[in-house]
Amino acid sequence: MILRVISRLFFSSILCYCTAKAQESSLHISEPYGNYGVGFQTFNTLDKSRSFSFDRNRPDLDPDETIFRPIQVCVWYPSKTVGKSPMEYSGYFFLMAHETGKIDLSKTVKDSLLDNFLETERVDMKILEKELRVNMRAIEDAAPNITQKFPVLIYGPSWSSSAYENALLSEFLASHGYVVISSPSVGPEKRDMPISRIGVETQARDMEFLFSILDTLPNADADQIAIGGFSLGGLSNVLMMARNSSIDAWIGIDPSIHEAYDFFEDSPYEDYRCFSKPALFINSLGYMNELPFYDKLVYSDAYMVNLPQLEHTDLASQFIKLFGANDTKENVAVKVKGYNLMTKYVLAFLNGIFQEKLDYSEMTRKYFDSNQIDPSFAQIKTKKGLPKVEALFDRYANGKVKDLVSFLDASLSEKPYTLYPEADLQKLIFLAAQHNLSQTSKELMAWYKSNYKEAFHNKVLKHITSDQMLEFFLEVYRTNEKCDFDYYQLNHTAQLLSMGGKGEESLKYFILNTQLHPKNYQAYFNLGIGYFRMEDFEKAQINFKRCLELNPDERFKGLANDFLSKSQDMK
Repeated sequence: MILRVISRLFFSSILCYCTAKAQESSLHISEPYGNYGVGFQTFNTLDKSRSFSFDRNRPDLDPDETIFRPIQVCVWYPSKTVGKSPMEYSGYFFLMAHETGKIDLSKTVKDSLLDNFLETERVDMKILEKELRVNMRAIEDAAPNITQKFPVLIYGPSWSSSAYENALLSEFLASHGYVVISSPSVGPEKRDMPISRIGVETQARDMEFLFSILDTLPNADADQIAIGGFSLGGLSNVLMMARNSSIDAWIGIDPSIHEAYDFFEDSPYEDYRCFSKPALFINSLGYMNELPFYDKLVYSDAYMVNLPQLEHTDLASQFIKLFGANDTKENVAVKVKGYNLMTKYVLAFLNGIFQEKLDYSEMTRKYFDSNQIDPSFAQIKTKKGLPKVEALFDRYANGKVKDLVSFLDASLSEKPYTLYPEADLQKLIFLAAQHNLSQTSKELMAWYKSNYKEAFHNKVLKHITSDQMLEFFLEVYRTNEKCDFDYYQLNHTAQLLSMGGKGEESLKYFILNTQLHPKNYQAYFNLGIGYFRMEDFEKAQINFKRCLELNPDERFKGLANDFLSKSQDMK
């Protein structure tokens, strides 16, 4: 109670900030700003594809009324240079009042927000007073520069954080010709964001909503899109990237994909064929190890900047300004230096992609050369993405890659490396066969066997020859678009052949299925059906009896008995 009274008296004085002298922030960007003015716009809208909860006990709400999901949108953009005064940081700070809907920002509301903030956050009141009075770069509602369309960065903030948590980065990028759009990290049904799969999915859909409204922004180029995220936003944006092929680049700033990889692994989107665009990772000390997402990026050119002297919260301007500034002078200097490096590399990455169109070698040489940095403060590693299977095969067919096996071997000699993805290796074998390159298919299958020790090869080769295995593989792949020689794939292929008038050929697949899966009663039942269709009723009976010996479920027990009886009658 005493703190509440003190804070009210304290902020009664600072809420008259418009007449107070502007303050200098503990955090500033020393990297050169660009040539554009910086505009800022915020508005509230609704995503009518989703509902929201609020507090159903509020007297102004009809308990039966559908409440659509509120979205607060914040946009930084290149603007015309005008003589208006820039915003103070308080203009960002009080946006928290409107995160689930626009309200009247009265003095009473501001007092309440400040009270709640001081009670829940460990912030020094004098630091907060100073930072609220700091002049920022952006001019609110400045006229946009419409001489051209500018690339867009869709930014996802950290857990439950505000859209403006990295306002300094957003202003910096806007001055260099980028539109930055963000919304707060709001939970699926109320303001607080849960750290859960539904929370991550909610934020991913919020970012996709921002994507959907880009056409309403007068100088945003919706055909040049990067997505970025800090902390939780660097997990949600992975889901967005996985299901939106039009995204051109991905940025993770201490991304939670590092520490919550299982959220992604358990989702339907862990398909690295969806990740072929450039990726930038910027990591603080606690996020530099155990990087499964980076390690598994096979097709993306990936760039990583590690900043071992920084903590997690040193990579968002809001946290440095309000919380980190109370540290020692030396530690604050480290935070400021690290934050500036982060902004430098984000801008370099975006410029390399959108402005200069650099390839991996050019980007590495110009911006991510580890020999040009102080290794005690920053460490860089990069890796070149492998070509996707269609591009690789086209290069081979056009003579740009002389030998596919040698190419695959060379990829293993580079570190860090991962095996060429199994699904695409299978497709490569199939493409070679489709183009009558039988020797190439054989060589690739041999490479597959040598490098994927746990795959199907040794098990299958107990029953058929290498040439037969390749023949079977190609037919199973043709009908299933994959081939692991599992029961369902073999049965599907065999049934299609059998019902397509190729009974003799189908039997080979039915038989192999029983050999590879000798305890699967369905495999024997289906082999019996194959013989039944061929009117070989004696062999059909043998397999229906074998099905019954394996204790089938009631459905297959009934089917096997019915067909066994029919076979005996036909004999």
